[in-house]
Parts: sequence; C-alpha cells; structure tokens
Amino acid sequence: MTASVSEDTTPLPATPLRICCYGSSSSKTPEKYLKEAHDVGYTLARRGHTCVNGAGAAGCMAAMNEGAEKGEGHIVGVIHEMFVVDGSDWVEKEGGANKVFQKGSEKNGLVREIIVAGGNDLQERKRLLVEGADALVVLPGGPGTWDELWEMACAKQLGLIDIPIVCVNVDGYYESFRQMLQRADDDRLIYFAPDDIVHFEPTAKDAVRWIETQCKPGMKKILKPKVKKRASYQRMESVLHSMSWLQRSLSFSFSTRQNSTTSEPDHEVKSEITSRTSSQIALSFAMGMLIGISVASQASRHR
Repeated sequence: MTASVSEDTTPLPATPLRICCYGSSSSKTPEKYLKEAHDVGYTLARRGHTCVNGAGAAGCMAAMNEGAEKGEGHIVGVIHEMFVVDGSDWVEKEGGANKVFQKGSEKNGLVREIIVAGGNDLQERKRLLVEGADALVVLPGGPGTWDELWEMACAKQLGLIDIPIVCVNVDGYYESFRQMLQRADDDRLIYFAPDDIVHFEPTAKDAVRWIETQCKPGMKKILKPKVKKRASYQRMESVLHSMSWLQRSLSFSFSTRQNSTTSEPDHEVKSEITSRTSSQIALSFAMGMLIGISVASQASRHR
C-alpha cells in the first residue's frame, strides 16, 4: 500500500520510544483503516521510534509495517509459532511473516526482527509484544485486537502497568468503547477517569503526538505492586499464630511434666493426657469458631 503522509515538523523527542501497535490482520480491512495504519508506521519511523506489532502480512499490521519501512524505521514483529506452521495469511512463503522482515535482522542500521512465541495459547505472544513497550497504539481490528486492548486496559486500572494507551478512532470505530468507559465511570465501576485508562485520537499523527507528550524520561512502565492482605485476614493470621503458640506451649508443658514424673503412678500420667487432649479439643473448637465468624463477617460485607 502507498500513501502520502505529511512530515511532522515538530522537534524530535530526546529519547526514541518502543511502541507496541495492535490492529487487524484481515485481508478485507477497509482502505480507510489501512491508510491510518500506514501513517502510524511511517510517523513512528520518521520520529525515530520502534514499531512493534504482530508481523501480519495483511490488514492494519501489514500497512503499518510498510509505512515503517517507507519511513526507514525500526520494526519488530512477534508471531506465534502456529502461524508459521499453518501457512495462514499471517505468513508469506519466503519470509515467514510480512515481506518487510525478509530483509534481515538488521540492514543499514535498521532493525528488522522477528520474535516467534510458543505455547498452547496466545499469552506468551501478547507478553512479548508489550515487553519493554513505552506505549500502546491501537488501530481498528477484531476480537484479537480487542482482547489485547482490554487486557492492557485492565492491567493499567489495576496498577500493573503505567504506560499510555491510545486508540486511533478512525471514522468513530472505537466510539462505542469510549462510551462504554464513560458509562463505567458514571456508574462508578472503574477506579480511574476513562481517559487515564484509554485515550482516543482521530488520526495516526495525533496519536503519536499525544504519546510523545505522555512519555517522560525515566517513567516507570511495568510496575510490581506489593500485594496487600486484607486487614481481616491479617487479624485471622494473628489469632491462628497465637493459638499455635499456645498449643506448642501446652505440648512443651506436658512433655516436661511427663519427663519429670516418670516415677508417678500411671493414673496421674493418664489424667495429664486426658487434660491435654481436652485442651487441644477446646483449642480446635475455638479456632473453628473464630475462622467461621471471620468468613461470615467478610461475606456479609460483600453482599
């Protein structure tokens, strides 16, 4: 596909970015979507950024790769091994992916890299796509693209990632998604403002320009939050720890008592055993009651 793209005359960013791009792989993708995909690839290339995508030989993925090649940019493709095997439209016979990757891993200083993901599903491929990414650009696509988008939107809402996500809303394609996020915010179902989770721009150039304003040097991209336990579970652990300590104390006391009274009549030892057994039964009952009360309390709060 060829397209004329006006050059962005704004100053180049100080630090090149690694941008993960999602989009269709269908050979029936409408021309208006292909044009914006081509513009994404070309603009990223001319701005010095690396375009990471699914390496498809058709659809938005093919168009963005061709645009990035025309702009003389770095391109990284991530495909699943099953697509290399089955000869689907993800793969071209000569190169195993979009034709731009047939020119070697690096030529004239330009990166052309293919990463093949394994596994019984697409989880590893999705992980490799976003690994090290500074931002996400989402072009029109089908369920696969939506799955990738919403998985990352979920991760962002939970604080697992902190990178900009922008949908190129070509001809209002993602308008329903924008409305869905707004409805969720109105109904208090999300933690952050909709635009803080997923941003929307009408064109490729607008999307890239917005990303550059959001990505700051030294910005944390992948977060590793410390998992915090609920206070009720912490209290339960404290109670169980105390009971365990008490039980060990009783056992030690009985053991000491038994060792120091080896000359006592058998009936006294039996009495001590009976007393210890009763204590253990009482402790077990108390533990069960406390756990039951705690669980019931938690359940009532969430009803």
